[in-house]
Amino acid sequence: MGGCGSSPTQVSLDQTKNLHTLSSDRIVKIAMIGDQGLGEKSRKLLRVIKRQNADLLLINGDFDYKNDPYGWERMNRDILGEDFPIIAVLGNHDLPQYDAYKDIITRWNNNPQLDCKGDPGVRSDCTFKGIQIVSSSPGIFPDQSSEIDQNYIHNAFAQSTSPWRICQWHKTMHDMQTGTKEDETGWGVYEECRENGAIITTGHEHAYARSYLLSDIPNKQVASFSDIYDIEKGKSLVLLSGLGGLSSRHLRHDGYWWAHKENLDTGTDAGALICAFNLDNRQSSCYFIDENGETKDSFTLRTHL
Repeated sequence: MGGCGSSPTQVSLDQTKNLHTLSSDRIVKIAMIGDQGLGEKSRKLLRVIKRQNADLLLINGDFDYKNDPYGWERMNRDILGEDFPIIAVLGNHDLPQYDAYKDIITRWNNNPQLDCKGDPGVRSDCTFKGIQIVSSSPGIFPDQSSEIDQNYIHNAFAQSTSPWRICQWHKTMHDMQTGTKEDETGWGVYEECRENGAIITTGHEHAYARSYLLSDIPNKQVASFSDIYDIEKGKSLVLLSGLGGLSSRHLRHDGYWWAHKENLDTGTDAGALICAFNLDNRQSSCYFIDENGETKDSFTLRTHL
């Protein structure tokens, strides 16, 4: 598909429909959002995620923007279900109610479907059906260097045997978002994930963007312009998914390294990235779907880990 157009193709729609015909125990569907909010678009998107038969939700920080942790928890539980597994990492807007959010995320990490260790919401290492999700918080705590997060990621993947690895955090570097956000995390966390063949998903900017396959993230070195990504150690992609429901923003920063973008300029208000990991053939079909159930982007991942 590629490019920055907002019109879906019939192929992408057919692909997402076909995912529902596959055996659910061999297809693991993970939804990724950030910057969620508590409004109707937030709820509408959660209902789409539920209808897509997602198995796990990743929330990349900035939860509700109202310092209402238990209202945020209740919204997610009311729509997704009491026992639905969620892995969330703190964003900058979540710090005023840090303790309450930590309490919620700690209980979520104790879900029997998850195997988690670490500091919930800050730096954690979780496994879900053989897929490893490492959460960190570079740039969130002013008194903590991002090197702490880089080292945590390094150690989490040091002995990993997972064929699928995901890095999750909130803030970004300027070139890894499409708005006006400045450099806030350092490149070390991005590079540590790339070197370990981990998919990177962030939030912070209220937009969606998918990079091409990158072999050097600080220098935006593109290894392939294909929509079929061959993930291996040293080659991965960055996925900005900050359209969880609060708002959408105009495109303010662009680059040749982006394969696809969705934002206010493309008419997209809210949306979730969903990847369906096939445990039998080491392949994943991913798609970005908006709050109206319209597929706006699709691509394929193949892991060589």
